[in-house]
Amino acid sequence: VIEAVFGDPAVKDQVYPELCNVVSEDCLLATNTSSLPVDKLASSVTKPERFVGAHFFSPVWMMELIEIIRGKATGDAAVNNMLAVAAALGKRPVVCNDNPGFVVNAMLFPYFIKAFDLLAEGVPMDKIDAAMMKFGLPVGPIRLTDEVGIDVSYLVLTKSLGMTPPVALENVYRAGRYGRNKNGKGFYTAEGTPDPEVLPLLNPENRQKEYSVAELQDMLFTPFVQTGHELLQKKVVSDPRSIDIGAIWGVGFPADKGGPMKWADLIGLSEKLYGKRFYH
Repeated sequence: VIEAVFGDPAVKDQVYPELCNVVSEDCLLATNTSSLPVDKLASSVTKPERFVGAHFFSPVWMMELIEIIRGKATGDAAVNNMLAVAAALGKRPVVCNDNPGFVVNAMLFPYFIKAFDLLAEGVPMDKIDAAMMKFGLPVGPIRLTDEVGIDVSYLVLTKSLGMTPPVALENVYRAGRYGRNKNGKGFYTAEGTPDPEVLPLLNPENRQKEYSVAELQDMLFTPFVQTGHELLQKKVVSDPRSIDIGAIWGVGFPADKGGPMKWADLIGLSEKLYGKRFYH
């Protein structure tokens, strides 16, 4: 059973005892969540060794990546069975241990936070997005937040990850602007240009700041690499390939650059930051 009820722990905690009453004891149970801790949800499951996280990426019919999350109680059989399910669905799996944001969102949020900090400095949103697209991403961080939902980013950051949101994101959320697709109010207009109504919220002091495309790319992609290094240190994943697969198939990191960890090796950033390469 792959459960995909509303992403509220109280709702999921209500579903699991009811579910466990009607399925066999060896039935594989998977929760589709982008940020809720698998270990916490497992406490509502009888025989939690058969319980696993299964983070499908949106839109599910287009995105090939799936993160399979192993909780402390999760057995090898559950992980192996979920890998078989992923193969049957034609998904590309990354297996990781339970961790705030798992792999992909753990990398994305420092990247988003830096982008919003740059907005507050006075860097124009379309310049930030354009620099990321020149690097090879399909969409920049500000437009992506607009498309996915400003409220989603805000709530995951504050509720699930317990982080303080950047001023620009806080102001936009408090102003009731939840994204172009949510309530027609976001960062960009329907025509795709920066919405003049949102600009005072992003940069209340009306600062002006210019960075080159290369500087913006460096500032925004270094947090990807630093988070990847943390994931390896914490043993959330055991191999840099898991991080690179997650970034390419989950975020759209340009495949010709090999993923953030391989890219850091190729440009010498890994040696500059840590004195060694991620790939040996």
